[in-house]
Amino acid sequence: MNNKIKLTANRRRVLQLMAISGASAAYLQNYPHMAAEAQTRSEGYGQDVDVNNPVVTWDKTLDSNQLKNLTVIGDLIIPADDKSPSASYLDITDFINEWVSAPYPDQQEDRKTITEGLIRLDQMANNEDQRHFHGLSATRQEKIFDELAKSVEAGNASDDDDRFFSRLVYLYVGGFYTTDEGMADIGYVGNVPLESFDGPPEEIRKLIGV
Repeated sequence: MNNKIKLTANRRRVLQLMAISGASAAYLQNYPHMAAEAQTRSEGYGQDVDVNNPVVTWDKTLDSNQLKNLTVIGDLIIPADDKSPSASYLDITDFINEWVSAPYPDQQEDRKTITEGLIRLDQMANNEDQRHFHGLSATRQEKIFDELAKSVEAGNASDDDDRFFSRLVYLYVGGFYTTDEGMADIGYVGNVPLESFDGPPEEIRKLIGV
């Protein structure tokens, strides 16, 4: 699966790529199972887990400033609108923290990509007499991140910035759209009990020849 997402930091653009984010959601929704499976195959992570009742067995390791930076970025990717809340309202950053703190190779690679990207954002803030990206004005935060998004979309970003932006969007979109609110935002109505089912519509039956 190609999980590289090219888009500007705008929720409407995210929604235009729901085919990609849907794949992300399926991948992330299976994350507890993946973690449990990885734990049964690996040595040094403790006892095998109960795959029917997966639990997080590791500490979350991002510091407070990293979390504040990510919270800002999450709301630039998925701000609140008249349909559903922002990423921060649903605390998707906590999911990111859990993800990059996991003791598995893919998650540790994401940790490196994301924490190094946050350092670069803080360095930009240092140039404007702020210690951290989250200390900048909302206007400056949006401008900096939008410029990063545009450079990624145009293919002008460095490889490090490209991976940083793409992984953050992938994780925030996947995390958001596997919540009840995110599923409602795209009109997903699966797993809802019905009083009766009359079968598929006539046009569908004609299409499949039944």
